[in-house]
Amino acid sequence: MENDIAVDELMELWRSFFQDSRNRPVDRNGKEFSAPKCVKCGGLGRIEYERTTDDPDTITCPECEGRGIDENNIPTYSDEILKIAKEYPDGDRAIRITWESVTDFNARLSSNLRWNLDDALEAAKLVVQEFIDDDTKKRVRKEHRTKITLDVVPMGIPGELYDVEISGLRKEHLYRTVRLNGLVRKATPVRPRMEIGIFECDWENHKNSYIQDFFTMREPTRCTAETCKCAEFKLKENLSQFIDSQKVEIQEYPEDLPPGAQPERLTAYFESSLAHKIQPGDRVAIVGIIKPKSQFQGRRQKSEFDIYLYAHSIDEKIGEEENVEPTASELKEIKELSLQEDIAERIRDSIAPTIFGMNWEKRAVALQQFGGVTKELPDGTRIRGDIHMLMMGDPGLAKSQLLRSASRIAPRGVMATGKSTSAAGLTAAAVRDEFGEGRWSLEAGTLVLASGGIACIDEIDKMSEEDRSSMHEAMEQQTISIAKAGINAQLKSKCSVLAAANPKRSRFDMTMPLPPQVNMPISLLSRFDIFFIITDDPDPERDNLLADKILSSHRAGEELIPGEAIDEDQLAVRSLEGPIDQRLLRLYISYAKKLRPVMTSEAQYKIKVYYTGLRNRYHNTDEQDKTMPITPRQLESIIRLSEADAKMYLSETVEVKHADHAIEMMDLFLSVTLRGDVDYAFSGMDAEQRKKDIDPRARVLSIIDEQGKQGVGEQEICDIMEEEGYSRAKVEQIIKGLHASGEIFENNYKFVRNV
Repeated sequence: MENDIAVDELMELWRSFFQDSRNRPVDRNGKEFSAPKCVKCGGLGRIEYERTTDDPDTITCPECEGRGIDENNIPTYSDEILKIAKEYPDGDRAIRITWESVTDFNARLSSNLRWNLDDALEAAKLVVQEFIDDDTKKRVRKEHRTKITLDVVPMGIPGELYDVEISGLRKEHLYRTVRLNGLVRKATPVRPRMEIGIFECDWENHKNSYIQDFFTMREPTRCTAETCKCAEFKLKENLSQFIDSQKVEIQEYPEDLPPGAQPERLTAYFESSLAHKIQPGDRVAIVGIIKPKSQFQGRRQKSEFDIYLYAHSIDEKIGEEENVEPTASELKEIKELSLQEDIAERIRDSIAPTIFGMNWEKRAVALQQFGGVTKELPDGTRIRGDIHMLMMGDPGLAKSQLLRSASRIAPRGVMATGKSTSAAGLTAAAVRDEFGEGRWSLEAGTLVLASGGIACIDEIDKMSEEDRSSMHEAMEQQTISIAKAGINAQLKSKCSVLAAANPKRSRFDMTMPLPPQVNMPISLLSRFDIFFIITDDPDPERDNLLADKILSSHRAGEELIPGEAIDEDQLAVRSLEGPIDQRLLRLYISYAKKLRPVMTSEAQYKIKVYYTGLRNRYHNTDEQDKTMPITPRQLESIIRLSEADAKMYLSETVEVKHADHAIEMMDLFLSVTLRGDVDYAFSGMDAEQRKKDIDPRARVLSIIDEQGKQGVGEQEICDIMEEEGYSRAKVEQIIKGLHASGEIFENNYKFVRNV
């Protein structure tokens, strides 16, 4: 009886809340619907009139009395409920309330939301039904064979009241409201769950309704009709009441864990309007109730229980950018840091400070952390802003250490190793395991989990060809498409890729093209904006400095005693630290990534002159020495690098100096890594070889030149060319044309070059 009274009181409070015109409905972002503008004055508060005296041309609007809004049509909860009900089951299915509006309205109601969330929302759902007219209910029942069920979803719940880490859940959290921040790892398709089952007895076909358990089907033991004692029933699915249900697995953020710790996972259930709102890879804050779930050993129930989260609200959907705003003091610190002239060098030296040298590589990694600007064009075209980078080099040059340092600094960094990574683990997978209870479910991989950050892949050359091919779509379109086992989905992978690879034969030969030395297809290599070849060349001066650095690092490690406070005055320990504190650097990068610098016309002109200059160099070169040093893909890379450089300085515009820094890095990439010729680096053929390979006339002349003054017969030329794949008739026609033009002449039935 006490519970009934409590429910009645709750319903009365909710009834008053929804009827109070001061409480406005809110949208999906938790913002109140704005009041409509006054029709008479258009929201200006004043109207024009024909002047007859020296009075002003406008007067205060008599309809709104200068307020500019139509107070008679301010949206109310009753209007919103009726609007959603008329569109049911299409459109929205939730009535959203904010914690702030409930708290301002009644303290008892907000207290029930905090300590008695299930009952409070159930009472609110019952009250919502009172605002729906009978005609709408009958129409939906007749057309869609279902009853209108609208959820009441709380939003804007303060984190300090509820925030709990998944690994921190304990017995005291059972049946308590919590808010969990997590990363969606798996999700099953939405399926109907029976809420109320209608059972028909075998004797006289009496209808018996039975409320179902959350996990198992329950049947009545005896007919509820007065004169019937039947105990045999048939389930009538067409009369039963169902609710949409989805099972989701969330895990803790990997970047928030201490080194070496594994992120813990928790199963969450989303029902009704919350089902199918999130997908694997999303970062969300979920408000719900922690409940226990029985475990069984065979048919015997165990004394140990599992826990799950029954979700009542997706309080906020955290996008690709970090949602944390710096405090006033932190923002001041960030601004002061950006004004330092050597900020680029300080950021560079703060990345993996224990690694000696590699200044250009660290500078490129720093630019990758900030990234370019992602553009969404009016026609739907999306241009990525993330920078992809590849480091190839001899073993033992600290490539892996640089990757790990980059993943720790990035606001979101995920580390993977090519040797132990499959295509499914890298992108996404359709899995059929215990989680899906025999059904197929989606599981997010490394590139999806790293969305909004950096995915570091070590030893990418050790991956199989099939696994690597799965990265093509993720790197260029930044999406991952899954079409398996009846699941057709597209997940986001808006992340930068930082990869490392070793040469096939342990050492790089700079005189040879790249593909034979690296076990990677050209189609994947070309997707990287920039890549470095790091070689281990003997240099007495450099070797001496490197030895000093390694020895000082080991000395500092010996001085550091685990578990004891660090003495910052020790010289050896200070040598391991960068110019910028790691916490401040992460905050600086997170803040700068949100900027969208706009390129100035001067910077545009600078990049255009550089690009066209390299292209013109191709046309002004002799035929046999023609190379292709740059393509439009490299032009886009220059733009992204210049935008990242502007973000590094917290600049709102991309200036000429930022373009110069990007051009300087691209020059290094083209001259050192590609040796001035993209085609030779990728194909292994210089300009002359390419021409011979493409132009059969050049190949005929080369065969004649090889014989010199001795000449070569037509039959022999045709035989050689035929073995190389050219048709005999085509070769005979070419020889005839060369002879007619005077480029070759016949001497004793042999052709000789006309010099």
